[in-house]
Amino acid sequence: MKIPRLLLAAVLFLPVRHSFAQEVEYPSITFEKTTHNFGLFDREHPIQTCWFKFKNTGKSELVILSAEGTCSCTKAEASEKPVLPGQTDSIKVTFNGTGLRPGVIRKTVIVTSNTKEKTAYIYITGELVEQLVEERLQKSADGSKDSKEQ
Repeated sequence: MKIPRLLLAAVLFLPVRHSFAQEVEYPSITFEKTTHNFGLFDREHPIQTCWFKFKNTGKSELVILSAEGTCSCTKAEASEKPVLPGQTDSIKVTFNGTGLRPGVIRKTVIVTSNTKEKTAYIYITGELVEQLVEERLQKSADGSKDSKEQ
């Protein structure tokens, strides 16, 4: 008879225990875009900046705990003030290609917040080139003018 009493106690206890459990209402972060492409940029203009706009689509205050690039060439800045449900804010991301070799870039920024997921990722891409085509063409045109003037 112990088994039926144990089963009866378990069946009676579960609904009571469940009724005390409250569902936590988390904030939710929704970015307008998760990737920004700087396109081509040259070594004369190696510092590129963009903003990632986001909205708190949850039901409680959103707090960005940190926003960090995965390398020293990528810095992110986020406000410390809470973002209320339905409100928007942005994260500033700066890539500094000073001293880097030309090439394609793809960098990650890790955004840590008080959402249920805790972590979100945003990305920057682009291509650092030695010199932009327009500048090469301009220098070439300037060079040909100089040779005609002589």
